[in-house]
Amino acid sequence: MRVVEVTRFGGPEVLRAREVGDPVAGPGQVVVRVAAADVLAVEAQLRTGWGVEWSGTRPPFVPGTGVAGHVLSVGEGVDPAWRGRRVAAMVSGGYAEQALAGVEALVPVPDDLPLPEAAALLQVGPAALSLIDAAELKPGTRVLVTGAGGGLGLVLVELAAAAGAEVTAAATAPDKRRRAELLGAAHTEVAGPFEVVFDGVGGEQGARAAELTVRGGRFFAYGVAAGGPAPVDAAEAERRGITVVGMEQVQFAPEEFGRLAGRAFAAGITPTIGLAVPLDRAAEAHTAIERRTLVGKAVLLATSRAVRYREYGEADVLTVDEVPIPAPGPGQVRVAVRAAGVNALDWKFRRGYMVVPLEEPAGTGIEVSGTIDALGEGVEGWSVGRPVFGRVATGGLADHVLADPAQLLPKPDHLSYEEAAALPVAAETAARTLAELDVEPGRRLLIHAVAGGVGLVAAQLARARGVEVVGTAGEGHHAFLRDLGVTPVTYGDGWAERAGPVDAVLDASGRGVLADSVRLTGDAGKVVTIADPRAGEFGVRFSQGGPDPEPVRQVVESGAVRMPIARVFPLEQAADAHRLSEDGHLLGKIVVITEADVPR
Repeated sequence: MRVVEVTRFGGPEVLRAREVGDPVAGPGQVVVRVAAADVLAVEAQLRTGWGVEWSGTRPPFVPGTGVAGHVLSVGEGVDPAWRGRRVAAMVSGGYAEQALAGVEALVPVPDDLPLPEAAALLQVGPAALSLIDAAELKPGTRVLVTGAGGGLGLVLVELAAAAGAEVTAAATAPDKRRRAELLGAAHTEVAGPFEVVFDGVGGEQGARAAELTVRGGRFFAYGVAAGGPAPVDAAEAERRGITVVGMEQVQFAPEEFGRLAGRAFAAGITPTIGLAVPLDRAAEAHTAIERRTLVGKAVLLATSRAVRYREYGEADVLTVDEVPIPAPGPGQVRVAVRAAGVNALDWKFRRGYMVVPLEEPAGTGIEVSGTIDALGEGVEGWSVGRPVFGRVATGGLADHVLADPAQLLPKPDHLSYEEAAALPVAAETAARTLAELDVEPGRRLLIHAVAGGVGLVAAQLARARGVEVVGTAGEGHHAFLRDLGVTPVTYGDGWAERAGPVDAVLDASGRGVLADSVRLTGDAGKVVTIADPRAGEFGVRFSQGGPDPEPVRQVVESGAVRMPIARVFPLEQAADAHRLSEDGHLLGKIVVITEADVPR
């Protein structure tokens, strides 16, 4: 398994991923297959050597104390019913694909709570609930939250506002203040006094916040982001009747922690995840924390979701599996997928039409858009974070996929991720088939299934070249097609007569139209199909291409193509996306998105 360890004291660059042996559960322990690991500011401090005198932590060591995932195996004395359950747990060495946890540390995670969110809530949720309980807030209580843009601060803002308090959120950056306002903060400009102060910063800023506490108010001094807790004068606080509560309010015995974590998971809290990156990018998470630019929490992802099938058949064979995040090999890049196109080829493979033996679970999806997430050895000209789109060999319906950088293109700003994911196959196919037909300006081209992805791109490219376009499509799409300058023809008996004489035909439907198409043109050489395997019976060319990005680049740069998105499905509904693709009669392309509950 992979872990990320601190190789020596220093900056974020000392965090390195490496392979180690899998852990084995001892008596009273379980092995958790980690889906996500929480990242704390104190972990970034320990990495530098801060606190070594009391922590005893010396390199090399694996940071991380909070994880969420599934129980992989159980040790002696542990109820076997824990196997496979979704859990969160406090551990030692959480920056890993697997982690050991005592069974008493396990907190069940509800099915409707994504595991990255559970990891983000595991430690701030109990702390926030404990602070809110101790504050005894009432409607109208004036509350100040310092460090309100952090993970704990934002949860406190949300819970205090839900309790009816008038919340002021103090945060350094506009995006942090905006997030606090979305979660219920009434003010972001600090103007006391306040009956309750939650100080998540400490240091001199915390001391100034303490001065804004009213006589008889409560000041919670748990923050150390400024290097230590707020230096509150105990005698002055006593004189003013201010109750000062320190770190003890956010430190718990295991049983109490488990109870509070369970409450947090069931409370409907909205965890704010400002950064979610794979384990091997842990240095970025630490850098973001140190720069104090992060809105909310950072989490490390140890698994990726991928749509796969283990047998051929209907769309029901598709499952969404948790798999290890792939590491790019030499000459490869890893793409954090934002959107993936669905093509007929996907469900034809899934049905077994291509007669490819299934020796292991197979992925699905060959066109994606997203951001480059990692670079393999020898890759040049690309950088992590670069928005891209293009084709992959397979497995595009996933959170992460490996790609040949030669098959990727930079995503232009004017294309959304959904639009970019819909273009690679359609654009390459349309450009190729139009070149094969070589229709001259002023001639008449018939496109079957003109409202589909390939048909729409081909129609727009042909119109831009001065070709008259006629297309078969359902009546519900006719108005859109007319706006594109296409003459629509309804499917069904008599379509050939309605289409009239044409000079060339592109069949993107595969619906038994080749014989009449040859009759209309008078020349089988003027008919091309991408969808009917019986092409040879009619002397028609069956056009097949490959992942050539150059035609796609030219189509995008031409600015001549609009690609409507027929439907967008979340990854969990990939089977529904396949079913709709098989049904056909769509306007544009079907796209599956990763529904990123975490940023990509």
